[in-house]
Amino acid sequence: MILLLIFVLNCCKTTMSTFEISEKDKIGVKSSRFCGTIFKNTYPKDKLYIIVTDSANRFTPTIEDIKFAEELLRLQIEKVNHRKINQFGKSQYIDKNLNKYFRQYIGFVNEKGDKIIHINFYWNRFSLFDRLKGYDDNRLTYTSDFTVTLDGGSHYWNVNVNLTKRALEGLSINGVG
Repeated sequence: MILLLIFVLNCCKTTMSTFEISEKDKIGVKSSRFCGTIFKNTYPKDKLYIIVTDSANRFTPTIEDIKFAEELLRLQIEKVNHRKINQFGKSQYIDKNLNKYFRQYIGFVNEKGDKIIHINFYWNRFSLFDRLKGYDDNRLTYTSDFTVTLDGGSHYWNVNVNLTKRALEGLSINGVG
Protein backbone atom coordinates (compact mmCIF):
# COMPACT_ATOMS: atom_id res chain seq x y z
CA MET A 1 0.00 0.00 0.00
CA ILE A 2 2.83 2.42 0.86
CA LEU A 3 4.59 1.65 -2.43
CA LEU A 4 1.38 2.38 -4.33
CA LEU A 5 1.02 5.73 -2.54
CA ILE A 6 4.65 6.68 -3.35
CA PHE A 7 4.10 5.69 -6.98
CA VAL A 8 0.92 7.80 -7.25
CA LEU A 9 2.57 10.83 -5.63
CA ASN A 10 5.55 10.59 -7.98
CA CYS A 11 3.27 10.34 -11.01
CA CYS A 12 1.42 13.49 -9.96
CA LYS A 13 4.62 15.46 -9.40
CA THR A 14 5.29 18.11 -12.02
CA THR A 15 8.69 17.90 -13.66
CA MET A 16 10.02 21.12 -15.12
CA SER A 17 13.03 22.16 -17.15
CA THR A 18 14.36 25.25 -18.87
CA PHE A 19 16.22 25.44 -22.15
CA GLU A 20 17.92 28.01 -24.35
CA ILE A 21 16.09 29.26 -27.42
CA SER A 22 17.22 31.33 -30.39
CA GLU A 23 16.17 34.60 -28.71
CA LYS A 24 18.90 35.74 -26.27
CA ASP A 25 16.48 37.58 -23.95
CA LYS A 26 14.16 34.60 -23.46
CA ILE A 27 14.32 31.13 -21.92
CA GLY A 28 11.96 28.27 -22.74
CA VAL A 29 10.32 26.44 -19.86
CA LYS A 30 8.51 23.15 -20.17
CA SER A 31 6.86 20.94 -17.62
CA SER A 32 4.84 17.78 -17.78
CA ARG A 33 1.71 19.97 -17.56
CA PHE A 34 2.41 23.24 -19.42
CA CYS A 35 5.01 25.29 -21.30
CA GLY A 36 6.00 28.91 -21.60
CA THR A 37 8.65 31.59 -21.90
CA ILE A 38 10.71 33.29 -19.21
CA PHE A 39 11.68 36.84 -20.16
CA LYS A 40 15.15 37.73 -18.90
CA ASN A 41 15.81 41.03 -17.15
CA THR A 42 17.62 42.08 -20.36
CA TYR A 43 14.41 41.87 -22.42
CA PRO A 44 13.75 45.44 -23.70
CA LYS A 45 11.61 47.38 -21.26
CA ASP A 46 9.80 49.16 -24.10
CA LYS A 47 8.40 45.79 -25.26
CA LEU A 48 6.79 45.12 -21.87
CA TYR A 49 3.30 46.47 -21.50
CA ILE A 50 3.02 46.22 -17.73
CA ILE A 51 2.87 49.59 -16.00
CA VAL A 52 4.45 48.37 -12.76
CA THR A 53 7.65 47.25 -14.52
CA ASP A 54 8.37 50.78 -15.76
CA SER A 55 9.76 51.83 -12.39
CA ALA A 56 10.61 48.42 -10.94
CA ASN A 57 13.84 46.48 -10.84
CA ARG A 58 13.53 43.43 -13.02
CA PHE A 59 15.10 40.02 -12.46
CA THR A 60 15.29 36.83 -14.47
CA PRO A 61 13.14 34.18 -12.75
CA THR A 62 14.99 30.93 -12.03
CA ILE A 63 13.43 27.52 -12.45
CA GLU A 64 13.01 27.42 -8.65
CA ASP A 65 11.14 30.76 -8.80
CA ILE A 66 8.86 29.41 -11.53
CA LYS A 67 8.20 26.17 -9.62
CA PHE A 68 7.33 28.15 -6.49
CA ALA A 69 5.10 30.56 -8.44
CA GLU A 70 3.29 27.67 -10.11
CA GLU A 71 2.77 25.93 -6.76
CA LEU A 72 1.32 29.12 -5.23
CA LEU A 73 -0.87 29.50 -8.31
CA ARG A 74 -2.14 25.94 -8.05
CA LEU A 75 -2.91 26.30 -4.32
CA GLN A 76 -4.51 29.76 -4.38
CA ILE A 77 -6.15 30.36 -7.75
CA GLU A 78 -9.54 28.86 -6.89
CA LYS A 79 -9.92 31.13 -3.86
CA VAL A 80 -8.67 34.24 -5.69
CA ASN A 81 -10.95 33.44 -8.65
CA HIS A 82 -14.10 32.93 -6.53
CA ARG A 83 -16.11 35.56 -8.45
CA LYS A 84 -15.46 33.90 -11.85
CA ILE A 85 -15.40 37.26 -13.68
CA ASN A 86 -15.53 36.95 -17.51
CA GLN A 87 -15.76 33.15 -17.32
CA PHE A 88 -18.84 31.48 -18.67
CA GLY A 89 -19.60 27.85 -17.89
CA LYS A 90 -17.50 25.44 -15.87
CA SER A 91 -15.41 24.54 -18.92
CA GLN A 92 -14.12 28.14 -18.98
CA TYR A 93 -13.18 28.52 -15.29
CA ILE A 94 -9.48 29.35 -15.26
CA ASP A 95 -8.89 27.52 -12.00
CA LYS A 96 -10.17 24.28 -13.56
CA ASN A 97 -8.02 24.63 -16.70
CA LEU A 98 -4.57 25.76 -15.51
CA ASN A 99 -2.73 23.21 -17.62
CA LYS A 100 -4.36 24.43 -20.82
CA TYR A 101 -2.46 27.71 -21.04
CA PHE A 102 0.86 28.79 -22.51
CA ARG A 103 2.64 31.11 -20.06
CA GLN A 104 4.84 34.19 -20.22
CA TYR A 105 6.86 35.00 -17.07
CA ILE A 106 8.37 38.36 -16.11
CA GLY A 107 10.19 38.93 -12.82
CA PHE A 108 10.34 42.27 -11.03
CA VAL A 109 10.82 43.70 -7.56
CA ASN A 110 8.07 46.11 -6.52
CA GLU A 111 8.46 49.38 -4.61
CA LYS A 112 8.15 47.52 -1.27
CA GLY A 113 11.00 45.18 -2.19
CA ASP A 114 8.73 42.17 -2.84
CA LYS A 115 9.85 39.72 -5.50
CA ILE A 116 7.01 39.34 -8.05
CA ILE A 117 6.49 37.13 -11.09
CA HIS A 118 3.93 38.45 -13.54
CA ILE A 119 2.38 35.61 -15.54
CA ASN A 120 0.42 36.01 -18.78
CA PHE A 121 -1.79 33.06 -19.72
CA TYR A 122 -2.81 32.24 -23.31
CA TRP A 123 -5.30 29.50 -24.15
CA ASN A 124 -3.37 26.68 -25.78
CA ARG A 125 -6.10 24.13 -26.48
CA PHE A 126 -8.06 25.25 -29.47
CA SER A 127 -9.92 22.29 -30.95
CA LEU A 128 -10.09 21.51 -34.65
CA PHE A 129 -13.66 22.86 -34.61
CA ASP A 130 -12.39 26.12 -33.03
CA ARG A 131 -9.67 26.44 -35.67
CA LEU A 132 -12.16 25.88 -38.50
CA LYS A 133 -14.19 28.77 -37.06
CA GLY A 134 -11.06 30.94 -37.12
CA TYR A 135 -10.13 30.71 -33.43
CA ASP A 136 -6.42 30.13 -32.98
CA ASP A 137 -3.44 31.92 -31.50
CA ASN A 138 -0.15 31.84 -33.37
CA ARG A 139 1.69 33.69 -30.57
CA LEU A 140 2.14 30.53 -28.56
CA THR A 141 5.78 29.92 -29.29
CA TYR A 142 8.84 30.17 -27.09
CA THR A 143 10.30 32.92 -29.27
CA SER A 144 7.18 35.12 -29.29
CA ASP A 145 7.50 38.60 -27.83
CA PHE A 146 5.61 39.65 -24.73
CA THR A 147 2.00 40.12 -25.73
CA VAL A 148 -1.02 41.90 -24.36
CA THR A 149 -4.44 40.71 -25.52
CA LEU A 150 -7.65 42.65 -25.08
CA ASP A 151 -10.93 40.80 -24.73
CA GLY A 152 -11.14 37.05 -25.14
CA GLY A 153 -12.59 36.23 -21.72
CA SER A 154 -10.90 33.41 -19.87
CA HIS A 155 -8.72 32.55 -22.87
CA TYR A 156 -6.39 35.42 -21.92
CA TRP A 157 -5.63 36.44 -18.36
CA ASN A 158 -2.79 37.36 -16.03
CA VAL A 159 -1.82 37.45 -12.39
CA ASN A 160 1.09 38.58 -10.23
CA VAL A 161 2.60 35.99 -7.92
CA ASN A 162 4.21 37.69 -4.93
CA LEU A 163 6.99 35.28 -3.99
CA THR A 164 7.89 37.32 -0.89
CA LYS A 165 4.36 37.34 0.55
CA ARG A 166 3.53 33.92 -0.95
CA ALA A 167 0.31 35.25 -2.44
CA LEU A 168 -1.47 35.89 -5.74
CA GLU A 169 -2.24 39.53 -6.50
CA GLY A 170 -3.96 41.51 -9.23
CA LEU A 171 -5.84 38.71 -11.00
CA SER A 172 -7.15 40.10 -14.29
CA ILE A 173 -9.31 38.07 -16.66
CA ASN A 174 -9.88 39.77 -20.00
CA GLY A 175 -13.26 41.06 -20.98
CA VAL A 176 -15.45 39.58 -23.64
CA GLY A 177 -15.57 41.40 -26.93
